[in-house]
Amino acid sequence: MISLATKYFQISSIATFLFILLVPSLSNSLVDLIGAFFVFTLGILHGANDLEIIAKNFEGKFNRLYFKSVVLYIGVVLIGAVFFFLLPALALLLFVMFSSYHFGEQHWEDRLLMSPFHFAFYILYGAFIFFLMFTLQYESVVEVIEKISGYRLNFEVFLYTLMSLGALLCIAMLATPSIRREFIKECLLLLLLGGIFYVGSLMFAFAFYFVVWHSLPSLLDQLKYLYGEMSMSSFVKYLKSSIIYWLASLVSLYCVYRYIDFEADYFMPLFFSFLAAITFPHTVVMGLMKHKNG
Repeated sequence: MISLATKYFQISSIATFLFILLVPSLSNSLVDLIGAFFVFTLGILHGANDLEIIAKNFEGKFNRLYFKSVVLYIGVVLIGAVFFFLLPALALLLFVMFSSYHFGEQHWEDRLLMSPFHFAFYILYGAFIFFLMFTLQYESVVEVIEKISGYRLNFEVFLYTLMSLGALLCIAMLATPSIRREFIKECLLLLLLGGIFYVGSLMFAFAFYFVVWHSLPSLLDQLKYLYGEMSMSSFVKYLKSSIIYWLASLVSLYCVYRYIDFEADYFMPLFFSFLAAITFPHTVVMGLMKHKNG
């Protein structure tokens, strides 16, 4: 019997291939709008129940540990946002590192036991995804980095980093029996991701991976953790408990569409600064969930 993870991988691969064919025929503004829709709906939704997960970790909403955790969570969000204004280059680097680990963990944790090697492997895998996107979207990426940090990096920096990460990733996968059997499938996936990163805009490239290959699988894991099953009824419960965040995301999407100029210089730095501010605490919460669930 085919597992849910295998079914999702197959459906997501088909969706990725179809979008590779579709995106070149669409206007840049429509592609960006689709990317924004992905992020501000399903992307935001997958992180909307962090406080519920904290409550489950500490066995209730009305105890000292829970309130301390909530205050710390909100504080990290605010600190992350301020960090991008005070030390933008360092904040951007930390965002990539945190996200690399978080993406790699989500993709592999069901198949690998937690260990120092696998921890490093998660970062390596996620970093390769990032630099694959960075290299294929160089012109847009280098402008965002320059606007955020003040540094302009040459194309060779991304290309050589991608090649080095790719070589290390191949060695790590082929040298590890628990990962080696996934090698061909992962190569095909990375080829598909390279296609989707190439045909769309930077925001769409990030949004597509973020939602299709990260947020939705994470959402399924959260349903199982919070409610014991992955079903429509558990999704409805999840949606009800996160409805305020959901509505806020829809209002934000409308404001993005109505008031923000996608072509403006400030948009992409603002977009990634916002994602970074919510990524730091979310990564920690997901780590706690997976550790306790394991």
